[in-house]
Amino acid sequence: METFDHPPRPRLALNVGITGHRAKAIGEELTGPVREQLRGIFAQLKQAAFDLRERESAIFADDDPIVRLHTPLASGSDQLAAEAAQANDFILRALLPFKIEEYERDFQGADLALFKTFLSDANTVMTLPGDRTAHDAYVLVGKAVIAASDVIVAIWDGEPGNGPGGTAHVVELALRENVPVIHLHIDRGNGTASEPRLISGGTLDDPDYVPLATQEDFTALLADILAPHESIERAQILDYYAEIENRRNYRIEYPVLLWLLRIKKLPRPLWLQDSIETDIERERSVLRRSFRPSMRMPLERSYGWANFLAIRYAQMFRSGHITNYALSAAAVIVALTGLLAPEIKIFLVMTELVLIGLLFYNTSAGKKGDWHRRWLQYRHLAESLRPLVYLKRSGLSGPPFRTDFISGAHRREAGTDWTRWYAAAIWREMASPGGDMTDAEVAALARAAIEEQVMPQAEYHDVNAERMRHLDHRLHEVGELLMGFVIATCILYIIGYFAMHEVVKSMTNLLVVLTAGLPAAGAAVFGMRGHGEHLLQASRSAESAAALRQNARRLSEIDTIEGLAEELQTTSYIMLADLNEWTTAYSERSLEVPA
Repeated sequence: METFDHPPRPRLALNVGITGHRAKAIGEELTGPVREQLRGIFAQLKQAAFDLRERESAIFADDDPIVRLHTPLASGSDQLAAEAAQANDFILRALLPFKIEEYERDFQGADLALFKTFLSDANTVMTLPGDRTAHDAYVLVGKAVIAASDVIVAIWDGEPGNGPGGTAHVVELALRENVPVIHLHIDRGNGTASEPRLISGGTLDDPDYVPLATQEDFTALLADILAPHESIERAQILDYYAEIENRRNYRIEYPVLLWLLRIKKLPRPLWLQDSIETDIERERSVLRRSFRPSMRMPLERSYGWANFLAIRYAQMFRSGHITNYALSAAAVIVALTGLLAPEIKIFLVMTELVLIGLLFYNTSAGKKGDWHRRWLQYRHLAESLRPLVYLKRSGLSGPPFRTDFISGAHRREAGTDWTRWYAAAIWREMASPGGDMTDAEVAALARAAIEEQVMPQAEYHDVNAERMRHLDHRLHEVGELLMGFVIATCILYIIGYFAMHEVVKSMTNLLVVLTAGLPAAGAAVFGMRGHGEHLLQASRSAESAAALRQNARRLSEIDTIEGLAEELQTTSYIMLADLNEWTTAYSERSLEVPA
């Protein structure tokens, strides 16, 4: 297995889709101008990818960019685009609406010969289970092209379409999915093909255009699609790239607490975390039977690093949080102990100062090390990467998000998140699937998703829900025990005050220590409980487990590729919804000195 000293930088990848009129609709007069314009478009897209990789060399891997064209290879626009793409060293992926022998019925003469040539040149060929009688095959292949693409090139006369699956319909679907469209307008009346322009908004009948007149226009377009947008994102990405695989983690307070409360056994050895390679083997070993390396390897190593670091920083943050409450309670108890041993008061004061110093040092270390942010972001990244291989394999699902911008209220874009950018970059780098997507293959992929992802995640949430409920209950029991002891002590003092006044009076300082120190310890326990929101975590996990089991039931009944793609998207939404709620709940719970 390839090893990395730091988390991997994604390799810049650009996936281009094509839609457009067939040869008959373009006409012989326009074939030459369209061919010339397409050669220019693909040359500028490739150059823009190389320029962007050079400009963003700290963000992307040093390898040359991957440039791919996803095309149904229909006569006319598709074949002209394939020719232009090959001339510019694009990887060719054929996405066919039917099996090859059926699709060949769409071609005649020279077009059929050209189709066979491009098909033999294609790096990957994927056939969809289209049905001519249902008239959905061309809609299906259009959706597959959109799902695979970062940008669509449309050779289109701008007129309303002739029905589902036509050029206008595919352009409309692409815009609906927020996939940018480079429009090459053809005018049959004048026999001209216009300069390319970007459809940036508006409606299909009245689109808004941005010119693509220069090489810098193309580079700016790719930067908007493929690069992170904010300086804070870039800083946090570079922080992530600087992480190392430090398996030793001496912040063991949290696992020790779980062990003391009989929630979870202690790992052996306690301070040593599993390696990234071990984690990858455990998490991804099943997938290796089903997915070729070019599809799974970028995801495997990226998930392995994100998961390893999320586990590390989660333990550090949770341990730091437990230590802060424990040190606060200990400082109060040490201060009160001076009432019982005034002769060592100076040493107790010194001990109290040390405890307070440790409290502030622990808090400062957590903030300086950004434990809280790193934990939340690395866990968000790992869980965002988890479903990608199944979404990719379906051939009809796009990534859970295409941009680092987060949709806000009233359709405004609010803020950015580098983990979304990184996950999308890994998605682009992963090879797209090939082969015949038959009904049997659809059923097999559905079963694999159920067995390898959906049910394991449901079972994880079951365990987590039970563990969080137990943790909350045990902390509640300890807190109540301490407060109960205080109440009992007070009652006994009152009784003793009247029954054995002098004896009890001599024990007043001890009473003060107990009735003030134990509540401080109880407050620390209840603080740990409240800060952790364990019942809320348990509730969310239980809801996610139930939703995933319903998702598994629906997947088991899937019999169409579109249904499979939609249900796999639902799987990712369920997992990300739980994750987003969890991130929101914890985002304001940074490591602080307890009040």
